Amino acid sequence: MARRLWPVLVCTLACAWALYAFDWPMVGRALLRFDLRLFLEVCLPVGLLLFLVRSLRWAAVAGIPFTPALLWRTHVQTALALATAAATPVQAGEALKLKFARDLTGKDYASLGGAFAVERLADAAVLFGIGAIGFGLAGASGLWLLAASGLLAVAVALAPFLLRRLAGARLPPRLAAALGPLAQYRPSAARMLVLGGCTVAKWLMVVLMWQTTFAAAGIGLGFADTALVVVLVTLSVTVSLVPGGIGVAEVSTRALLLWLGVEPGLADAGALLLRLLTPLVIGIGLLHGLFLLRGRRAAERG
Repeated sequence: MARRLWPVLVCTLACAWALYAFDWPMVGRALLRFDLRLFLEVCLPVGLLLFLVRSLRWAAVAGIPFTPALLWRTHVQTALALATAAATPVQAGEALKLKFARDLTGKDYASLGGAFAVERLADAAVLFGIGAIGFGLAGASGLWLLAASGLLAVAVALAPFLLRRLAGARLPPRLAAALGPLAQYRPSAARMLVLGGCTVAKWLMVVLMWQTTFAAAGIGLGFADTALVVVLVTLSVTVSLVPGGIGVAEVSTRALLLWLGVEPGLADAGALLLRLLTPLVIGIGLLHGLFLLRGRRAAERG
């Protein structure tokens, strides 16, 4: 019961604080000045490319053959899963990829669960590294974090191979159950390289989309500072378990923008206008869903 109430409580408190603390007249004026053309010119093509990179990453990590037909189906299915993930806690909707990949490859959920876990570990490693660099460039003492992120990235790259060794070792029952999906994962070095490259590209594109949204709102934030905001807001949203990070993302973004020296009114507007990325992601995903529906209807007719 407490677990179910936690997201509701956090969301309610965050929204209440936003209603109280935000300068709403300033937000209204910022909305009128928002450069929608700049937002769409950059975020729409980058968003489409982001979906392509994420589908290629999933194909690599899930062991889906790199054939044009399967890659296209993976791309469409992954896009639909990402649209669902944008509106679910900790992006749980992305688990739809497991079902789609099972239909494509015939693999069991245990091995695909290991692929999904490795994908999440890669995200954590890259986010940690980007955050460390952001702290360092923002003037904080981030050298030790940078070194730690490098070690973490290496550990993540080697983890599947180490787990393969652990799979044949005798482990305590609970530890064996926890490591089960990861221990069953069998990657190739080439696919792990694709995973790493696509993960780095994914988060750099996310940072670019956030920076563009801020720029369209009149906030001149550097790439490193924006990367720091992306990392810390993502962390706060993940911990909160609130679907879509409603309220939590806005309050966290505002606090970080204020810390980075942005004027209070602009920080309020930037935090709210960043929410435009959510319908953009959902819209792109649902558009791909139409291709999926069309393909199924064609298969039924055939």
